[in-house]
Amino acid sequence: MDQLPITNQVPAEKTWLESIKIELAHLNPLSNWSIWRVPNNLLAINKDAYSPHIISIGPLHHGEQNVLAMEVHKLHYMLSLLARTPDPAKSLDECGKAILRFDKHIRACYAEPIDKYKENDLAKMLLVDGCFILELFLRFSMADLRLQDDPVFNTSWMVLTLRRDLALLENQIPFFALEWLFKLTVKPSAIGQSLPTLPELAFDFFKSSLYINRGTLAVSRRIVPHLLGLIHNCYLPSSSRPNPRGRGGWEFIHCSSVLLEAGIEFKRDTTSSLFDLKFGNGVFKIPPLRIHDSTVSLFQNLIAYEQRFHGSQQYITSYFLLMDRLIDTPSDVELLVQRRIIENDFGGWEDVSAFFNSICKQIVLQDFYYAGLCEDVNAYYNTQWYRYKADFRKDHCKNPWAFISLVAGFVLLSFTALQTVYSVVAYYK
Repeated sequence: MDQLPITNQVPAEKTWLESIKIELAHLNPLSNWSIWRVPNNLLAINKDAYSPHIISIGPLHHGEQNVLAMEVHKLHYMLSLLARTPDPAKSLDECGKAILRFDKHIRACYAEPIDKYKENDLAKMLLVDGCFILELFLRFSMADLRLQDDPVFNTSWMVLTLRRDLALLENQIPFFALEWLFKLTVKPSAIGQSLPTLPELAFDFFKSSLYINRGTLAVSRRIVPHLLGLIHNCYLPSSSRPNPRGRGGWEFIHCSSVLLEAGIEFKRDTTSSLFDLKFGNGVFKIPPLRIHDSTVSLFQNLIAYEQRFHGSQQYITSYFLLMDRLIDTPSDVELLVQRRIIENDFGGWEDVSAFFNSICKQIVLQDFYYAGLCEDVNAYYNTQWYRYKADFRKDHCKNPWAFISLVAGFVLLSFTALQTVYSVVAYYK
């Protein structure tokens, strides 16, 4: 049987090369990535810490079963936000056009392709999510904007869970999209009071989960990729230069209970930055850290966010690696709680110890921010004079009776020595 003639046949080698060319042409620059999936090695430690509980923001968790119930609330919040504008229909049209105009820039922020969403579908998703976030921030900061039947603020756990979910690495939209929506929808005349900036509104919403004050908000004026990036900027230390002594190799310090036995004291510091740890004259000063359910997820997502960066930007990873060394057992937690360095709203001392011992598993760190600090602590710890002094205090000054016995023995020894001296002097006379 004769075969039908084949026309316009493209050589196989040209076909697959053309497909590669198309893929290369659509690659997003690596420098633009700010939102990506949490690596599998971190998910294996605690997957729940990176997954939204009640709301999805952006495309990575959109449509999942456990977040569908919030979709109708997003629309209600969006309606309230637009209703305060002079012309809601016109404002909606302007917002939609703005999101569509930035389609390529928005897609470039995601490390994985989101091609399954067409331009209109992605724009609709980001428009609804962005308007919900803005209205949520406004209602949180300005109680008079809240509706009487608002389930978000009438349910005790809703705001706490939303605060947690909006700080997840995989649950973000680009901050510049939020800023455009903010400019187009939030008008001072409609609010009826002085209008905070968008970073200030976001800070007010998240601040109860953070141990920072408004003074650190000035630090967050630098480039903000998304809400989690804003929180990360607020945590930056006062000194942004890593200690150069760490580049030639460094060693971790001992746990806090061992250091205490060696004569090193722990004191709560009053600095506004969580990362301003200091050591000098045998005193380790550490700013207070509050541990509760929300901060556990927050810090794990901040560490996952830092894993893409290198060098001096991995402050939070360095901090928790250091705290992991200071906290080895529940007794170390007890010591730091007694010194008011750790404020525990999370659980028992065993729970807090397990948290610190697991948070940095599977983590890669190139430049340790506290390398010089560890060298200073180790040098003090290895000095024999301080070890002898610490042993003396531990053995003879740990309770009043031991100290009284020591003093009594010293007095008795002194009288005996004096009596001997007098006897010798009398003999020679």
